[in-house]
Amino acid sequence: MMTACSSAGPPGDLEPPDLFAWAQEKFEIEEFESASIGFLAYMIRDPLSPLVDSAQYMAAEAQLRDGDALEAIQEFRQLSSGRPNSPMADDAQYGACKAYLAAAPEVSLSQEFTRLALEECQRLLQFFPATPFRSDAEKIIAAARAKLARQSYEIGKYYQNRELLESAIVYYEKSLAEGPADAFLPDLLERLYQSYSTVGFDTEAVSIRERLVSEFPDSEEAHKVREDEIDPLEEIVEYKGSSDLVRPFGRSLGPRSPG
Repeated sequence: MMTACSSAGPPGDLEPPDLFAWAQEKFEIEEFESASIGFLAYMIRDPLSPLVDSAQYMAAEAQLRDGDALEAIQEFRQLSSGRPNSPMADDAQYGACKAYLAAAPEVSLSQEFTRLALEECQRLLQFFPATPFRSDAEKIIAAARAKLARQSYEIGKYYQNRELLESAIVYYEKSLAEGPADAFLPDLLERLYQSYSTVGFDTEAVSIRERLVSEFPDSEEAHKVREDEIDPLEEIVEYKGSSDLVRPFGRSLGPRSPG
């Protein structure tokens, strides 16, 4: 909890009720730094107040809106875990979901915060099944899974383009398990089909090819696998590992350059 003095802080002579009102006013006019300082100060000045949980929640919300997601996470989690029977507990749990996702970087970087956002939202739905935030939490879960799926897809492309197909398959399968967005799902399916075919995973290749053609019949990727006219069950190719490819990527089943 931040308690440091700041020029954005409240006047020092305010009584607790006036201090809460001051912080609330700052929040309403979107002076979020001042609002968070005021609410945290109120918690210290009147820790037994029935409004202390509301103050902690509002402090965290103000921090989040001010762009300080990491501080917001600390306050949200302290409230949700330390006061599980509070009327504000599910609000704080949902706040932690939002804050972790806000703290998550772009897909090329570590997605630990994205995973934590997913876990916090799942915990919200598990422990607060009647929460009014269910719909919003489900949207965050979908967004977090899509982000994790995108990262695994990009890592899979990295390995495939370097002819490290076993590793590519691992990450493509991981991406599929997360439920990727339709925007890159056809390309993911085609790439996984190519990789399966090359290493000799023939049953898996046929299954993925059928899914691609069935779910995205008009896609460029579906047209491409139809034009290949190669059934992996009829063309079993020995694959000895990434350093000794038998079927070179120059053929039609090889990977396309990243878009």
